[in-house]
Amino acid sequence: MNTQNNWKTFIAFALKVIVAHMTTYFIFGIIMSNVFDYGEIFKREIIRDYMLPFDDHNVIYGPFLQPIRGLIFAIGLWPIRNLLIERKRGWLILWGLLVTLGILSTPAAAPSSLEGLVYSKLPMWYHLLGLPEITLQTLAFSIWLVWWERQSTQSHETIAKQETPLVAEIVKSIMTACFAYIGYAVGGLLMVAMLNARVAETGAQSIDIEAAGANFKMQFMFVVAFVVNVISVFWIARKWRTDQLSTWTTFLLFWLIDALVPWLYQTIVFGSSFIPTVLLLGFFPAVIIAISIRMNYKKPVILERRST
Repeated sequence: MNTQNNWKTFIAFALKVIVAHMTTYFIFGIIMSNVFDYGEIFKREIIRDYMLPFDDHNVIYGPFLQPIRGLIFAIGLWPIRNLLIERKRGWLILWGLLVTLGILSTPAAAPSSLEGLVYSKLPMWYHLLGLPEITLQTLAFSIWLVWWERQSTQSHETIAKQETPLVAEIVKSIMTACFAYIGYAVGGLLMVAMLNARVAETGAQSIDIEAAGANFKMQFMFVVAFVVNVISVFWIARKWRTDQLSTWTTFLLFWLIDALVPWLYQTIVFGSSFIPTVLLLGFFPAVIIAISIRMNYKKPVILERRST
């Protein structure tokens, strides 16, 4: 029985690590790639021999590997999980490990590492250029993961006795909406892969991922979706906690919301939209939000006993 509980705890922990890693990875990757124009930098001499260009077909598979990286992180962090959540500044311990072992002192000659400075031909400016993204991403990951794991370890009785403050509810809604951004990224990349495979058969011009990423009107659609998701999570999660909505109903509601928002935005801004495309785009955010609500929002003990 104890072994079974340990497996359940590890799976829940691993899912948190994967979600926290993927969310921070996508957010800081998109921000920094636009701020520093990675697409142009990767085409420069020496850099182009080390990094693939943004429009290379292999680049599209990168985001799909992030859950595997998240699982590897979870396996490595599992033995020190209790240390991280019990210490007052557990997030600082985690971030310190990631910076020292994962960035500055990697076993291989990676960019931004001491070994990379000595043994690679990459220029100094390139090593420094990567530091803002990876240090901020690992900082956000560390703070988020430790906070989330601490919240999950609270007893159901404590949660039932204490009413969740409004600020905590808003923070949870924002974080859950951030998780949904991963779903939009996965759905968008999957659509691009499918469309590029189709145009390859017909000989038409493929979709330029870099140009789409730099299109402000297209990117602003996800900002609108984020705001709508924050408001929707804040309201719908309360209904779920009081057993007014089931998990499946919650998923279907968010699938409708996360498909309807892109459809309306594209229709208004671009003049047209394709329903099968927005249905695919809204599916993954809905899955992530429904799972996140089930994991992160605890029902009162009385309701849990009644449902079982």
